[in-house]
Amino acid sequence: ALASPEFARTAEEWAVLRDNVLTWDEIPGLVNEYNATVRKNQETLADDERRIMDEQEVRSLMIRQADDYDSMAIDTEEVSSADAARLRAQANNLRNQADDNVLDGEILKLNYDQMEANIVLSARSLFLAYYSAMETDKKAQTALELQRLAYDSARVQYDLGMTTLVELLTAEEALRSAEAATITSAAAVDSAKRTLSVTCGWAYDGDAEIGPLPDMDLEAIAAIDLAADTTKALETNYTLNSDRRMLQNTRSSNNWVSLVREYEDKIDDDTDQVKASMRSAYDALINAKNAYDNASSARQLAEQDLQTAERNLALGTISNTQYQTSKLQLDSLRYDEELARIAVMDAWTQYDAAVAGLAQAGTGA
Repeated sequence: ALASPEFARTAEEWAVLRDNVLTWDEIPGLVNEYNATVRKNQETLADDERRIMDEQEVRSLMIRQADDYDSMAIDTEEVSSADAARLRAQANNLRNQADDNVLDGEILKLNYDQMEANIVLSARSLFLAYYSAMETDKKAQTALELQRLAYDSARVQYDLGMTTLVELLTAEEALRSAEAATITSAAAVDSAKRTLSVTCGWAYDGDAEIGPLPDMDLEAIAAIDLAADTTKALETNYTLNSDRRMLQNTRSSNNWVSLVREYEDKIDDDTDQVKASMRSAYDALINAKNAYDNASSARQLAEQDLQTAERNLALGTISNTQYQTSKLQLDSLRYDEELARIAVMDAWTQYDAAVAGLAQAGTGA
């Protein structure tokens, strides 16, 4: 009911957005059409008469509002001098703000566009977090199986008098902890799915079908040009573009000399922040890729160890319990590798968003 008019999208686009499948590629459209915060912002902007004004028109509007407060103060004086004083103070405050106003409709829209872009980024992180939670749950289940094997072995050894009661109780406690971890991990999967679905417009009790992970060629990370991407980030950054617009609007202000200096300094500070943010996002991506490479290497070594264990089992030099333990340890490392891969995808998503305009800026000193 809150979505755009039917003519705003093609029938094919609406069909994709209205089905019960939530895919990576349709997240921007879902957020735009169905996210509660974005829809509220769209309504607020549509109702804000400043959206079609330049900075001088906004200034005039503020002066008119100040005059209205003064008129209300006069009408209120006989009823409550305190209320009248409060209204006059609001009028004076508005006039002072009008003197320094650099806001216009374009800046208003930039601010709302930035909020929407941040929500899209959050939704994509939630999408990856859902898959990460599923891998964590699988790993927890594997850890539980490992603890069962360890407990069963300790039980047998205790019955044979080869271990102490304390060691058996320790194994039992580890088993109970592993069981509790699986409950927590399963709940995390459900929570991640629910949060993602609500962010993309589903009802809290909805049951969206989550699409597959996106295809990302992680080897392409090596070809990233940080310098070129930083240049692009400086061009697209929402905060910097707002800064530039505000600097442009200072020219018509009553206090333009001091405001020009203020916004020139702000642009310099935010430019430095964008550059630092890009470097940080790039370093995080490279570190995530290195961690993934390490996880892949660990998994490959475990596969070799399992092949050795298979031969030893056939030769009778290890027990079936030892062999099963090796298999489960390999499974755990496979889950670690997938978790690391998803972490790279998230870091790359954050990096791309920074290039597209969301590099951190405007946080002050």
